[in-house]
Amino acid sequence: MTDTNNYDIVLVVTGTVVVLLMALFSVSFIFYYHRRQRESTREKQAMQADFERELLQTQLETQNHTLLQVAEELHDNVGQLLTVAVMRLNQLEDEVEGETAQQSVQQTREVIDTIIADVRSLAKTLDHNTVRRFGFLPSLTLELERIQRVGRVQTQLQTTGEPFSLGEQAETVLLRIAQESLNNAMKHAHASMLIVLVDYQPDSFTLTVSDNGDGFRVDEVNARLIDRAGSGLSNLQRRAKLLHGACAIESRPDAGTRVCVTLPRNSVN
Repeated sequence: MTDTNNYDIVLVVTGTVVVLLMALFSVSFIFYYHRRQRESTREKQAMQADFERELLQTQLETQNHTLLQVAEELHDNVGQLLTVAVMRLNQLEDEVEGETAQQSVQQTREVIDTIIADVRSLAKTLDHNTVRRFGFLPSLTLELERIQRVGRVQTQLQTTGEPFSLGEQAETVLLRIAQESLNNAMKHAHASMLIVLVDYQPDSFTLTVSDNGDGFRVDEVNARLIDRAGSGLSNLQRRAKLLHGACAIESRPDAGTRVCVTLPRNSVN
C-alpha cells in the first residue's frame, strides 16, 4: 500500500514537473518569438531607413552635380556674354552724342553690372564647393545678399551661440534647405520680409527660416491628393532626417510660415 502511495506521489510530482516544464517552455518560446519579431521589425525599419538615406544621398549628389553644371554655365557663358555687353556699351558711350543718350547708356551699363554681380552670386550659392571653401554662414549670407539686391524682399540674418563646423555634407544640405525655404516664401507666400535665425548650442544646431507671407494650413497641404501635392515640405523633412534631425513647419493663413530644422550636434560630425 505504501509502495502504491509512493508510486502515485511520484507520478503526480513527475506530471507536475512535466507540466511546469512545458509551461515554462511555452512561455519562453512565446517571449523568444515576440523578441525575434521585435528584432526583425527593428531590422526592417533600420534597413528601410538606410535605404531611404542612401536614396536621398544619391538624389543630393545628383542635385549637387546638376547645380554645379548650372553654376559653371552661368559663370563661364552667361557671365562672359554680359561682360561683352558691358564692353560694347563702353564703346557705344564714346560713339553716341547728347546727354540723354549718354545717360541711357550709363543706366544700361549699371543694370548689366548688377546682373553680372547677381549671376556671380547665384553661381557661387549653387556650387557646393562654396560651402567647402567658406562654410555655411558665409554661403548663407551670400544667398541673402543676392535676394536683398533684387529689391522686392528684405532679408535679415540673426546668429546666436558660438559657431562650429557641421561638416561639409551637413552644411551643404542645410544650405539647400534654407534656399528651398526662402524660394518657397518668395514664390508662393509673396513674403516681403525673410528672417533667418542660426542658433549654435553646445549639443544642438537650429536653423529657422521665417517669413511674413500668406501662410497656409499645414494639415490641408499634407492631405492633398497626389495630383495636387507638391514635394517641397516632404523634401525639407527628408533632408533634415538625412542629418538625423527634425524639421518642424508652422504656418497659418495670413500669419506667415516658420521652418525650423534642429540637429543634434554629435550626429552631424
